[in-house]
Amino acid sequence: MRDALMFACAIGLAAGAEYDPTEVLMRATQKALASAQEIPNYTCVETVNRDYFEPAAVSLPRACSVLLEQRRHPTPDLVLRKYSSDRLRLDVTMANTGEIYSWSGASRFEDAEIDHVVRYGPIGTGSFGGIVAVVFQEDAKRFRFERTITDHNRTVMEYSFQVAKSASHYSMKAANSWVRIAYSGTLQVDAETADMVRITMTTGEVPLAAGMCMSTNTMDVTRVQIGDGQFLLPKQARQRFIYPNAEETENTTGFTNCREFRGKSTVTFSPDSEPPTREGTKSASAKVLALPTGLPFSLDLTASIQTDTAAAGDPFSAKLVATIRDVRGKLLAPKGTAVEGHLLRVQSFVRPPEVVVVLKPEALWIHGARVALTVERDWTRVLAEGRKKGKKGVEILLPLRGEDNSGVFRFSGEHVTVPNGYRSEWRTGSAGGSVRNPR
Repeated sequence: MRDALMFACAIGLAAGAEYDPTEVLMRATQKALASAQEIPNYTCVETVNRDYFEPAAVSLPRACSVLLEQRRHPTPDLVLRKYSSDRLRLDVTMANTGEIYSWSGASRFEDAEIDHVVRYGPIGTGSFGGIVAVVFQEDAKRFRFERTITDHNRTVMEYSFQVAKSASHYSMKAANSWVRIAYSGTLQVDAETADMVRITMTTGEVPLAAGMCMSTNTMDVTRVQIGDGQFLLPKQARQRFIYPNAEETENTTGFTNCREFRGKSTVTFSPDSEPPTREGTKSASAKVLALPTGLPFSLDLTASIQTDTAAAGDPFSAKLVATIRDVRGKLLAPKGTAVEGHLLRVQSFVRPPEVVVVLKPEALWIHGARVALTVERDWTRVLAEGRKKGKKGVEILLPLRGEDNSGVFRFSGEHVTVPNGYRSEWRTGSAGGSVRNPR
């Protein structure tokens, strides 16, 4: 690989002044790979802000080549305007198979593809370290030195690269499978320190089944202190998705709360493994009790939800408004029982201004034991309450794909706060739940 790099960079040697482009690139490659190899010992919270754009007028799907050309000089009907935004909060770490994810604060990572966690909207992977490893270690065999620039009083050297589909490990979901695609990009390196400053990537031809014309990704990279070491991570990553109907989505990603794993038991990969409870590990002989199906109950939030900052993946807390009893009147959960769950969606719309919040209650805490909970909205009671208030009809909001066992709530206005005490009506779902109590 060193010979290939030297040959490719020699073209621009004179432009590099006192810095040798080949030597800078070799140092940058070694440092980037060393950082990527250390990252599997760490996890960070990844927050993704997604902004959705649409053309000023309704646009019919068109050939991507035509759209991308029109995009360079858009007519008034193709000028984009933002119509919605949402936010995701995930835990991310590296494994042998690449980056793996869970909702922030979950008890375990599941070794599954990202679309098993984020079930709607566009999402990319690789910013945590996967892209660096793929570009430098797997795909890019030749880099071309392009220019030297000054950025914030430092000398930056820029290189370009191209990766054919046959050599690519950059994948995109098309229908029900992942397909590799060609891509090209640029790399900017601090000539003095050989630290990577920025990397950009643009996809080549995208399969029609992907429903997308092109994706671009720009990562501004910095060194982040984690534990006793410093690692290259994006201070901001921006990925743009362009669709045949002229709509676009831009994801802006950042990383916070990076921490070192203290033990191998911190991360498990079995989807059937049971999360830890507040009382620690239960005895193997614990008795399992099932919650019956179809029992009505009401929840009051015990903390407000600030939708300007809340994200899918954030936890929420609530309590039972009244006792839950079975059909024979047996007490199953007393009034005031704590309920935990997480947000599946926090999405804001521009016209008209409104916010959609999706809640997924997941467990009750009964006498110190965690009761897994599967729920459905109790629309019978919602409609009855509406009639009491004189409403002619009640809007029924259905969850999106992947938002099973949840409730969708719509609020008018901007900067919405779902207040402490907000009440919602539910019933236990068909999958039931279970509680483990020590004998």
